[in-house]
Amino acid sequence: MGREVRMVPPNWEHPRKESGEYHPLHDQDFEERAAEWFAECVQWSKGEHADQKDESKNWREAYKYYWQWAGDPPDKEYYRPKWADGEATWFQVYETVSEGTPVTPPFATKAELVEYLATKGDFWSQQRGTGPWDRESATQFVGDGWAPSAIGMPGKGLKTVDQAGFYPQR
Repeated sequence: MGREVRMVPPNWEHPRKESGEYHPLHDQDFEERAAEWFAECVQWSKGEHADQKDESKNWREAYKYYWQWAGDPPDKEYYRPKWADGEATWFQVYETVSEGTPVTPPFATKAELVEYLATKGDFWSQQRGTGPWDRESATQFVGDGWAPSAIGMPGKGLKTVDQAGFYPQR
């Protein structure tokens, strides 16, 4: 769980619920995820799934059907549309505590995204009134493409991705 930079089409408008809130979406299209789930289901039914290799567990008895182990098949409502190769060329930050909702607008370049974070913060930091991100942290986050939402260390409190000094010195 954290925040990640996702590639989206230019000027991408993330879908919203009737309430106006963003609708959570995994960063994978439904057809691709459904095909993966089905292939793993077939492997499971043949006893060939990688998770069944542990001989110390009786997978067949405890989890006769794949969906008992992995959960129900993917729900199309929670997967992004299928984009053509090369269509997703812009950068947008998403929270991944849920399937994923945007926490910044989309930008044509990483530099524009860094500038936005360093001058405005993400939607969460704007709502909390914590202000813009430290520029060094914003630059490193966008370069890395992912960071946990928070890190707790004994005696040091909790650091969130938008706080100055989130990233350890290298």
